Amino acid sequence: MFPDGIRMAGNTQVFTGFHHSGVVREMILRFKFGGERHLARELARLSLDAWPKIPDADDTLFPVPASRARMRERGYNQAALLASAVARETGSTVKKTLFRSGGESQIKVRGADRTENIRGKFSVLKGTEHTGRAWLIDDVMTTGSTIIEVVSALSNAGLRHIQPAVVCFREISEESIIPCEEVEYAKG
Repeated sequence: MFPDGIRMAGNTQVFTGFHHSGVVREMILRFKFGGERHLARELARLSLDAWPKIPDADDTLFPVPASRARMRERGYNQAALLASAVARETGSTVKKTLFRSGGESQIKVRGADRTENIRGKFSVLKGTEHTGRAWLIDDVMTTGSTIIEVVSALSNAGLRHIQPAVVCFREISEESIIPCEEVEYAKG
């Protein structure tokens, strides 16, 4: 059993601020699908208050990259906005040196297929370095597949002391992380 605020993705401890429910869930939906970018600041503040530890000024934040298709559709990477907001609050640095090549959006993928969908899809810009701890920042964790793959890519690139942290976690189920009607509601 792990203390509140920590979940596992494979063998990696992930700091989690909240369960994907209630007000935080509504904020995530509006932020991620409703274009309400301003919510990054409040979600970052809430997460910093909830995570067991927070980044120091000498730490480096790495946002989980969005696919090109998602960037074209949404116009922004919500993880990058969150990382920037966390950096403003903590004085840490953001590096956008992670890349994603292909793979369907995880929202449409069920259960065990999530791992296969993103296997080998993440890479790190050659020569990427960091100071302090390397924080991997994302909005929602469900199965942990994305976290596992990105931590592996960062490790393979020579980065050490990697700490993943997400705003919220969602219990594993066979359903999509966001039912279609909720996405439509958030786009509103």
